[in-house]
Amino acid sequence: MYNLSDLQVNAIQIPLPVWLSQINTAWLVLVISSLVLFVASFMLLRSRNRLERHLHEIRNIQHDIRAITAAAIGVGERVLELERRQRRLSEKQEQYDSIDPANMTYEQAINMVQHGADVQELVDICGISESEAELVTLMHRLDQTA
Repeated sequence: MYNLSDLQVNAIQIPLPVWLSQINTAWLVLVISSLVLFVASFMLLRSRNRLERHLHEIRNIQHDIRAITAAAIGVGERVLELERRQRRLSEKQEQYDSIDPANMTYEQAINMVQHGADVQELVDICGISESEAELVTLMHRLDQTA
């Protein structure tokens, strides 16, 4: 039997020329540099595409914001116009409320009856119903008899 401690393995060493080791190092540096350049170029291209997509999205959002702003301005102007109109109508309503047109119509009818107008004239001119005109005429006659 052989004893492992008795065995000796000698490595065979072949000396390499210096220029051969330098070529291997140069090739290794070239391959690694090329690989790094390729990865960097790929990442740069990918980043550029992503940037272009984001810029396109930003332009779309800016367009939407401009449209919304223009619409909001239009709505604001419309609201202001409606508020002005509502204020004018409120003022007119207050004026009409202070002058009761119903009372003016009946006062006009009474004046007309006092000046000899008949029921049909009251209906045509004052715009009251025939029964209202008859009532005004009847009240005028009662006043005269009293």
